[in-house]
Amino acid sequence: MTKQVLREVFLEKRKTLTQEEHVLRSALVCEQALKLISEHQFKNIHLFLPLIKQREVNTFPLFEKLIDQPEYQVVLPRVNGKTKQLEHLAFTTYTKLLKGSFGVTEPDGENHFDITDLDVVFVPLISFDRKGFRIGYGGGFYDKFFAQASNKMIKVGLAITPPLDHIPYSELHDIPLDYCISHHRVYSF
Repeated sequence: MTKQVLREVFLEKRKTLTQEEHVLRSALVCEQALKLISEHQFKNIHLFLPLIKQREVNTFPLFEKLIDQPEYQVVLPRVNGKTKQLEHLAFTTYTKLLKGSFGVTEPDGENHFDITDLDVVFVPLISFDRKGFRIGYGGGFYDKFFAQASNKMIKVGLAITPPLDHIPYSELHDIPLDYCISHHRVYSF
């Protein structure tokens, strides 16, 4: 089975969750994410907003809690269509959110944030394994981002499903996560 086949299989599995189960799992993941933020005293937080049609963890409630607390700086990603890389924008009360080219809600404007100042990044994924490797959507956006960011930045996957024992198709450029939060527990790698 190739990485692409695994990607397709797990995307389909995720879509079989009932709406109620998806809401419950998302809420549990967001609760654990808040607890991790508090325990580690993270201040500069990079958070993705969910791709709803792919049944990602619904991070909107987490986003809303964080932006209401002045001690946190929330940073949102945006895909730059020309460079095919992520841009990172600090969210302010003046930031408008728009639908991006992949259907993801993204920040508008030019309030770029220096990624070397990030404490933590919450990462979307399709699946992950017990070593911290993940299966994403195949664009390499987050692997490129991780390679450019500070080594002190903590990488946390948010998963709606439990881990695989092993992803056999990890590549040299794949950078493992430090943690992954599922609806069952927090995994540390």
